[in-house]
Parts: sequence; C-alpha cells; structure tokens
Amino acid sequence: MNYNGRRLYSVHTREEIREKMMKEVVQISQVFSLSLSDATVILVHLCWNLCKASDRLVDDKEKFLSELGLVGSSDEDLEVAGEGDDNLVSTPFCSHKFSRDFWRDYLSKTLKKKEDERVLLISCLSQDCHASVGPATVEKLGEPVKEMYESYLLASFMESNKETIKRCPDCEDYAIQRCHEDPSSEDSGVVCLCGHRFCWSCQVEPHRPVTCNNASFWLNELLYKSRNLARIGKRIKHCPECYRLVENHDGVWKCTDCSVSQPSNDSALIRHMTLWETSDGALQRSKWDLEAVEEKIMDANCSRELDVKALREAWMLTVQCRLVLKWSCVFGYLISDYHSAKKQYLDYLREKATANLSKHKETLDEVTGGVITGGGGITAFRQKLGDTTATTGNYFRFFVKTLEDGLCDVKVDAYEDVTTDYWFCDRCTFQNDSCDQECRMCVFSFESPPHVALCNRNSSASSSHQQQQVPNVPNNPMASQGGTK
Repeated sequence: MNYNGRRLYSVHTREEIREKMMKEVVQISQVFSLSLSDATVILVHLCWNLCKASDRLVDDKEKFLSELGLVGSSDEDLEVAGEGDDNLVSTPFCSHKFSRDFWRDYLSKTLKKKEDERVLLISCLSQDCHASVGPATVEKLGEPVKEMYESYLLASFMESNKETIKRCPDCEDYAIQRCHEDPSSEDSGVVCLCGHRFCWSCQVEPHRPVTCNNASFWLNELLYKSRNLARIGKRIKHCPECYRLVENHDGVWKCTDCSVSQPSNDSALIRHMTLWETSDGALQRSKWDLEAVEEKIMDANCSRELDVKALREAWMLTVQCRLVLKWSCVFGYLISDYHSAKKQYLDYLREKATANLSKHKETLDEVTGGVITGGGGITAFRQKLGDTTATTGNYFRFFVKTLEDGLCDVKVDAYEDVTTDYWFCDRCTFQNDSCDQECRMCVFSFESPPHVALCNRNSSASSSHQQQQVPNVPNNPMASQGGTK
C-alpha cells in the first residue's frame, strides 16, 4: 500500500509488537506510580484502553485497584495446598499459598481457553478470594507458564487493537500495523515480510477491484458451482436434432427429458471461471519469476542496495498487476447482462492493461538480463526502470479505480424508462430491491490503506508516457456504447 510515496502499513516482528505493548504498560506505571505487574493487569482488564485506564485511576485510584484485587487483603488465614514451603506460591495481595503444580495446572487451563471464553481478570485459586494474578505471580512459575502468559498478553493486546494491528494469516512471526494517513482509501492489500499477500479486511488474497463480499461469494459459492458445471459439461451436450440435452452413458449419447435445462448464465460462469484459472496460472508464474530474479540478483552481488530494491519492487508490481487482472475476471462476471456496454468497455480496459503489463515485463527482462550477465548495472537502466514502473503502476491504478467506480463513464440508459422492482449497483453490480436506498453489498464499506505496488510517481517523464498509454475515458469510443441520445 502506498500513498504519495509513503507506505501506509508497517510489518513488525512479535518482539516489536511486544515492545509497543510494554510501552503502554510503562506509561501507566510511571504516571500513576504502579508496578509493571499491576499496570499490566489494569490494561488487560480494560482491553488496553489507555484513556479509560487513566480516567478510572484519576477518579478514584484506591477504589479501582480494590475492585481489581490489586490491594492487600486483611484476611491473614493461611490456606496451603501442596507440600513444601519452597514450592508454595501466592499472589502479592493475599496469603493463600498453593504449590507450583497447582498454579501451573490452573493457569494453563485458563490461558488455553478460546478468545471469546477468556476472562479479562485472573484471580487467586482460593474460593471467594479476588486477589488478581499478574506477571508478578506468573514470574515464579517457570518458563512454560511464563511463555504461555506472554502469548496471552500479546494476543490480548492485538485483539484490542485489531483495527490497526493484525497477525499475518500465513505465519506467526509477523504482524502488520496499519497507519491512518488516508482513511478514505479502499485498497486493503498488504504484503508481509514472509511474502504472503492478503486483504486487510477479509484475510483472503488481495482482490481489487472486487469487494470483500463479492470475493467471498465467488470463492465460497460461484467457483465451486462453476467447476461442477464444467465437469457436467464434459458429459452433457445438446442433441443436434431436437436440441434437448444429451447425456453420455458408457460412451453412448442419449437424449434426456426436455424439462432438464441449464440456467442461461451457466456458460458465462464457466467462461469466467476458465479465464480466472488462466489468470491465476499467470499470477503463479509471476511469483516464480520474482523468486528466481531475487536469487539471481543476490548471486550477482554487483549493485547498490537502493537499485536492487527498485528492481525488486518493479518485479513485485507484475505480481500485483496479475492479481488485479485475475480478479477483474470476477468483476466481469458480476456485471449484469443489461450492461453489455460496460462488459465491452471492461474487455477493452483489460486488453490495454495486459498490453501495458507485457511491455513492463519486457523492460524488466532487459534490465535484469543486463545485470545478471554483467552487461551493465541497474544504474545504467535506472531511468528506464523508473519510467516503466511508474507508467504501469499509474495505468493499473486508473484501471482499478475505473472498475471500482462502476465504469461510470459508460452510459447505460436503455432501461431507464422501464419500471422494475430492482436496481443494479454501479460499483459492485449487485442487484438490489427497489426499496433499498443503499447497495446491500457496499453498505458495509471498509476503510483501509492503499497498496504499495500501484505507486504514484509524478515525474514528468512518467506523466507524458502515461498520457500516451492511458485512454482518455470521456472521449473513448467504448464509453458511449449502450447509451441513448
């Protein structure tokens, strides 16, 4: 994701996220003169809401600490479970001592509960004792429990900040933090340091220009249905005489009942599924190319770090552009048959985008080949590399934005005078009831940052080149098809 040259998300290791968590703990501890253990218990209980914690401590600190079991108990009765004084552990706020084995078993069961079942306040083992169990108590129980408790705290911190911090769905080593510079952006694709790409909002692969709802609908229902229809199509065809469906039984074609028919949209679904799978194959090849180029550049070891980074980002752009082309197939299927002009315009834009990407890859092959074979460093090709990356990124940004805006430059008014009980959303093409004031698919809009791949370079060279490559939408002949004058 990128906005005005700045990446709007950052990738952190578990240790870096833990440092952010501890920074908040230290802040509460220092401001209100509390131990780190007590400050941790307070923040976990209040879902890491610093403002709320500050308000409660300012209003009545002693009362709040008492409610959380963070003050010493006046009960001096000693309760002992287990043998050996050296093996007994109690909280700092009560005299109820239990063996380390009791504590380990108790905390292990408590911390292993599912997220929605976890308690925000862990209390003493003794019945009716409200003394809180925090890091100060856990510290005495050994590494296995300490590691489990650390994971619990980290999960609690990330869950409470899930609007801005999310764990990579493909690995446990990294988490992505989103920034807020551009809350109106609709690009939710992020790239983890492990190489995994996913949508910030729905956790599947980036799917612009398709919305999260439509992407889920395609992946969970339509794709499965289209593959079934494709298999059925291999053994069913129309009889050339009566046009009834004919089914192949043991190598013999037999006519079936006339009432057996396929929905008219099935052929379109199968066609777009085939196009989707072809585009996915091209996407996988682009990923393999990226990995191969990275290995070859590392072996060559003859360029500056900044130049290598520019070359790597140029190859990453091909992967992200392939993703856009792949999901534009789904967008095309979702366009209503009434919007045939939009379908034609989409095909035109896809063709231009594919040509732009092919030209970009040819330039990359030339630059990369020169570096690997020793025919010249990246520096010699820097201007060409910058121009092709900017031009391709700009065109695909235009391509995605045009589709996300519903191809609004194409005027489709052949049915405007017809009274219907439904209407189609210009953005996601979902069919809504006439009583709906907002699209039911788009009403749950998400705010997320833009993608790093579709970079926005404002150099004069890239601008002039873009004017030659990007079609002038209002004057494009495809934009006037389907409209009435």
